[in-house]
Amino acid sequence: DKGIYWRINFDRFHQDARDDLMISAIERRFDPNAAQLTGELLRLMYLRTDAWASQSNAVPVVELRDVLTKLSGNAYLAQYFDQYLKIIEESTGFVTRLESSSGMIEVNITKAIHILTCNAIDNIVDQRFGAKAARIIRLVRAKKYMEQDQIQQLAMIPDKEVKHLTYKLLQENFLQMQELRKPTVSSGPNKTYFLFHVDLNQVARMVLDTCYKALGNSLTRRNYEKNENSRLIEKKERIEAIAESMREQGTDAQQIQELVDDWLTPPERSLLESVEAMIKKMNLAELQVDDTIFLLQLFTYYQSASIRIKPK
Repeated sequence: DKGIYWRINFDRFHQDARDDLMISAIERRFDPNAAQLTGELLRLMYLRTDAWASQSNAVPVVELRDVLTKLSGNAYLAQYFDQYLKIIEESTGFVTRLESSSGMIEVNITKAIHILTCNAIDNIVDQRFGAKAARIIRLVRAKKYMEQDQIQQLAMIPDKEVKHLTYKLLQENFLQMQELRKPTVSSGPNKTYFLFHVDLNQVARMVLDTCYKALGNSLTRRNYEKNENSRLIEKKERIEAIAESMREQGTDAQQIQELVDDWLTPPERSLLESVEAMIKKMNLAELQVDDTIFLLQLFTYYQSASIRIKPK
């Protein structure tokens, strides 16, 4: 292998990560059988469509059925194939059937990422402001433009509370307001309407910026905790190295544990457990934020009509 160099195929990595977002969403919504159908459909899509196309070329339903029947070995999915495909079509919008040919389907990647982004933003609003605020966001997004009175009537939330939440979402840039002047028949002043709406592109950019800041803060805090407790962490690493060496030499496990207990005092052990738990929690939080960043980058990529920059 001399003279041969290997590198990571980031484009394929991002492609697989994107597909996993879609497949995982289908599994959470339905079950593993629906997820398996979606995964096979995406694999067939790549045989006839560029991996980063906004929408796939047509895939024959018969070919998808044959693949699932012959290769998957999932008799239940093969038996209820038509029902699974229909419910994915009707409930998610990920897959659509061609009007010109009912035996052909296509995958709308742009729509799929759009739906996943809406769900992610709804979850963020729910976590920050509560379920009622998330309901308002979903309602306004579905209706496109709404007056304050309309939101109060349809959200089924007390007037005072819905007004507070609406302006809180406006203040935090999850909702936008547009002023509309309507001329009157008489010579009096024009009537002004204030319409709330969701500019998803603007909201996605704002949330993406917030995610970058949150990730930076988490990394800074994690590094701070490691530096502040570096002596204790290094001591533990030395002890673990010695314990591993003794284990390889055949030393009794109980004797090794007694030595480890002697080398670390109870206060040191307590502090170390606290620091490790905090760092582990931060690592998990960073992974979750990173998933959101990746999804929002995908959304920006697919929504861009002129500048095509693949997510990094």
